[in-house]
Amino acid sequence: MAVPGLHRHPNQGIVHTVIERVDSLTVKKYSDVYSAFVVDHFGKHPAMEVGIKPVAPGMKICGPAVTALGADLSVRRMAIDLMEPGDVLIVAAGNPSNRSCFGDGTALRMSTKSLGGAVIDGLTRDVDGIAELGFPTFCRGATQRNYHYPSDGEHGAVNVPVVCGGVLVNPGDLVIGDGDGVVAIERHLAEEAVDTIVANLDAEREMRAQMTSYEPFGVEQELRSRGYRFASD
Repeated sequence: MAVPGLHRHPNQGIVHTVIERVDSLTVKKYSDVYSAFVVDHFGKHPAMEVGIKPVAPGMKICGPAVTALGADLSVRRMAIDLMEPGDVLIVAAGNPSNRSCFGDGTALRMSTKSLGGAVIDGLTRDVDGIAELGFPTFCRGATQRNYHYPSDGEHGAVNVPVVCGGVLVNPGDLVIGDGDGVVAIERHLAEEAVDTIVANLDAEREMRAQMTSYEPFGVEQELRSRGYRFASD
C-alpha cells in the first residue's frame, strides 16, 4: 500500500504494453558488430558502467530493450510476458549491493520464449546454471542471497525510460553486449547509423586481414615533437 503523501515518480506504477522497437533489419545488421566499435562511432556515453559484464565468456546480446524499473519480481515478470523473440530485458534494479534479482529459473523461462538476453543493474544468482543454459546474462556480480521483493506496484514500472549502468535506456532502444560490456543506442540513432557502421567495420576487417607482417606504428617523430627524449640520442 502506498504511503499517503509520499512522493511518487510519474513513471512508477505504469505498464506500457506496446512499444516501438528498433527495426528488425537494423538489429540483424548490428548482430555482427562488437560493442567497442559502437563506442568508437557514438562516443562513450552509450557504454554502461564497467561493472556490468557477462556471467560467462562468449555471451552476446543484440536486440530491442524492454525495460523493468526496480527489482520487483512481479514487475519483472510482467515485462517478460510482454517481450517478443529477440528482445533484451533491461532491469534497472538500482544496483543492490548484496541481493540478487535474477536466476537460472527465470533465464530458462526466457530461453523457451527465444528472448535475446538480460541486463541486470544489480546481481544475479545461479551463475553456473545460467552459464550451462547459455542464456546471455549481463550483471554486476552474483550472490546466493535473493532480493526481498516489494509487494507495492508503485515500486516499479514496465517499458518506461530507465537508467541502467549509468546509461539512459528507452523501450525499443538497441542493446548490444559482449565480453567488453553493454552499450545502449537510441533507436533512431541506431537506425540512421547502421549502414555507415557496417561499412566501416567491413573496412576495418579488410585492413586487419592484410596484417601478415609487422608494420611499425611510426610515432617517433610525433613523440619527439611533444618533447620526449630518446635515451639512445
